[in-house]
Amino acid sequence: MVETGSVTAILGEQRGDEGKGRFSDMLAAEHDIVARFNGGSNAGHTIVLEDGREHKLHLLPSGITNPHTMNVIGNGVVVDAVHLVGEIETAAKKGIELDEGRLMISSAAHLLLPEHKSRDEIREAGKDAQGSTKSGISPAYSDKAFRSGVRVEIINNDIDGLHRKIVEGVEKTNEDRERVNKDKERQGKELVLLDPLQEADTYVAAALQLGRFSTDTTLYLNRRLKAGDRVLAEGAQAFLLDLDHGMYDAVTSSSTTVGGILTGLGIPAKYLERIVGVAKAVPSHVGGGPFATEIHDDELLERLHGDPDASDAERGTKTGRWRRLGFFDLAALRRAQMVNGSTELALTKLDWVLRYGDTIPICTGYERKGKQLEVSPDAAYKLRQSSPILTELPNWTEDVSGVRKFRDLPKEAQGYINFLEEQTEVPITMIGVGQRRDQVIVRK
Repeated sequence: MVETGSVTAILGEQRGDEGKGRFSDMLAAEHDIVARFNGGSNAGHTIVLEDGREHKLHLLPSGITNPHTMNVIGNGVVVDAVHLVGEIETAAKKGIELDEGRLMISSAAHLLLPEHKSRDEIREAGKDAQGSTKSGISPAYSDKAFRSGVRVEIINNDIDGLHRKIVEGVEKTNEDRERVNKDKERQGKELVLLDPLQEADTYVAAALQLGRFSTDTTLYLNRRLKAGDRVLAEGAQAFLLDLDHGMYDAVTSSSTTVGGILTGLGIPAKYLERIVGVAKAVPSHVGGGPFATEIHDDELLERLHGDPDASDAERGTKTGRWRRLGFFDLAALRRAQMVNGSTELALTKLDWVLRYGDTIPICTGYERKGKQLEVSPDAAYKLRQSSPILTELPNWTEDVSGVRKFRDLPKEAQGYINFLEEQTEVPITMIGVGQRRDQVIVRK
């Protein structure tokens, strides 16, 4: 039998900001390729380098810190050329050099253009605002579905055509910006008109720097898998933000679940071997949407938000906004694990559970219209109609940030982990007890 490669998936299974980047960074050392399959620059991963410096990523895969790893941006990603060039330059300043031997961009990935960010900003300025990061993600995916977008392949084939499209797109959105500014009922700052030629010149200059990375990544990945390589498929955002399975309409515009890997990279399901879901002991959310277990106690929120100047504070990597926080939601996690087929769970921020107080409230199910649900509902409007069923476990008093063996955790902490495993029937194989690379308990 011919030996073939395998794919490890790492997926957020809550509302985002679970700490996927630190596990992607850790697992990258065991893989030949790290590949992003969805989303765009609205994603935010923070990894801590070996010298303790923080490095924030948005489009670049988390494998860039491992010199032996190839990093792939797949066809399911929307690429903001200006933003990506900025990330590459920032990485270089930190000693991380990326060339064609370290980074590939799918020629079939769609480009996120200045007009997309402008359209996003226009929507957020009006009554249809959705709390977007204004990164242009939704308009870019909209054009992709409408078959009016452009792909990375245009950079090496029709750069003048790209320039013309940007100019025309910005001119059109300027008309919309003027119309919004004339709306006397609208509140907020006036939208500044954009210079079409300047926007096009800036974008094309950045795009030309990315042309050397453009290639058929689907063919590359399948050849490498057939040859026996190991691929780490890295997701952006999280389960409840999935376009099909999330709390619609408070979702993102791409597939954040395991299905997005197959379409976003162009690889067959037969290679999927390990599906690692990531959850945070203190679930969080940025933006709107129902949050059944949300915490409203100001004193508790202050403890759980943490030091605003610390990298592990509960603030959005992309937005800088304080996150909404809640109690651990087993019902929601069960749905995510069901859809993803999770083979294991990585749990982050066990060290923060101490901040809850004497007991640890956990949502074990929902009550909706007189019925009890073990698995969370499949729509935002149903979630708004649901109340959490809470159970409380005893908390511990010892700092666990220095613990590296499960057996050395306080008995209450071990009981907490065992309870989550029993409730989900999915093993917890990695436990984060701090933000540094070494602050992880690995269980076999």
